Amino acid sequence: FPPPSPARAAADRPKTKRPSGNLQSIWILLIICARRGKCDPMKLLILSDTHRSLGFACEAIEKEAPDAVIHLGDHLGDAEDLSFAYQDPDFYYVPGNCDYAPTVPQMLTLEFDGVRIFATHGHLFGVKRELTALADAARERGAQLALFGHTHVQCLETIGGVTLLNPGAAGRFGRSGYGVVTISGGTFECRLETDTE
Repeated sequence: FPPPSPARAAADRPKTKRPSGNLQSIWILLIICARRGKCDPMKLLILSDTHRSLGFACEAIEKEAPDAVIHLGDHLGDAEDLSFAYQDPDFYYVPGNCDYAPTVPQMLTLEFDGVRIFATHGHLFGVKRELTALADAARERGAQLALFGHTHVQCLETIGGVTLLNPGAAGRFGRSGYGVVTISGGTFECRLETDTE
């Protein structure tokens, strides 16, 4: 993965959707209006746990050509590097347990074309033990879909009416993976991909 050109203008930075707001709060609600018509579905690429290994993530962006990329942490700098390297998708991200980012919210609530999504790394909800707390947090925010990472294991299941998606680790941890969420007219479909398929 080539590093971003040092000649990149600072004006390119706003392409990354960096959360802002009260630094004391880790909660944020972003309402994103999809620029696509109802007949043109929106595609989200879900990445997590790249851990400074961006080759597979780059391949996923090029293969899927998403409208937006959501990076679920570990490492936050990877999401920033990817946002400089790829200009077409919008980028959203949260920090993971390996990221020191006290000014970046640990959780995001996003809305695309009527589908509300709760995104977090997962360590704050004990996702290595169970997923009920994560599903409850998503439901409290009115989200139909919860995205999380941390475990390095892909997951796609439903708990209490909330779909939970973990894309697995996109870094070098054996099998690399990512998730894709396609949204159209207030409904969504999810799929998981790995580098062994």
